[in-house]
Amino acid sequence: MILPLALSLAAQAPSAASPASAEAQVIHAIKPHIWMVTGAGGNVTVFAADHGLVLVDDKLGGDANFAALVAAVRSVSTLPVLAVFDTHHHRDHVGNNDRFVAAQVMVIGTPQTAKHLETAMPAAAAPTVEYTKDFALILQGGRVEAHHYSPGHTDGDTVVHFPALKVVATGDLVVRNTPILDYAGGASLGGWLQALDSMLLLDWDTAVPGHGDTPMSRSEVQQFRRKLALFRERALAAVRSGTPKEKLIAAVRVDDLGWSWSATSWPPARLDGLWNELRTQGVK
Repeated sequence: MILPLALSLAAQAPSAASPASAEAQVIHAIKPHIWMVTGAGGNVTVFAADHGLVLVDDKLGGDANFAALVAAVRSVSTLPVLAVFDTHHHRDHVGNNDRFVAAQVMVIGTPQTAKHLETAMPAAAAPTVEYTKDFALILQGGRVEAHHYSPGHTDGDTVVHFPALKVVATGDLVVRNTPILDYAGGASLGGWLQALDSMLLLDWDTAVPGHGDTPMSRSEVQQFRRKLALFRERALAAVRSGTPKEKLIAAVRVDDLGWSWSATSWPPARLDGLWNELRTQGVK
């Protein structure tokens, strides 16, 4: 779907609430006309077209975090926010959807992301514009493309591509910390690798990860993909060798990948999801 955008909104004002209690947010220049905002949840990408801004994700919710995000954005541009893309449904990435929807900003995401947000307890603001596979905004100053490839970190992951700048915003399909498979949210280890392969077919040289303080190069993303594939191979080998489910994670080495699992990293539903995927389907 291609949507010519001729939308002009008044500049969104910061919330009246003081951001003093919010987690610090810092905006970093990536390339001309594009920035990333770290802190207070997942990273936010900010793209400035000629007549407005496009954001990817919008942080943990709350007046203070929203005010801090707006202040960070306003430090580089006074243009109105035209659209926000949701990379997936986790609240650390889309917690301020409701504030952007209230400001009549388009919030764009997949039907899967919308369903998770609508059925969450409590329910959260879902995307107001849904797409199933490919979507594009035609803007003065650059095209913005969104792609949903396959279930990965969740079943609704969106990758946002800025072709003119050769930048992708990956959400949690790529992170600098230990990745998490949200099987309750429709994750798939095999699908995650397929999604990364599809993303690597796009023309880009810089990625904004879902978490991490700096952008990533194409080679760093390829290395992340290799680590994920190695984890899959080790986990699949453990299952095939007869390792019981309750000992699976302990049996799979990840320290050489730079990853570490906490005591809460693999709750029963998440472990069940991994076990069932590897045991009943294998991984292509």
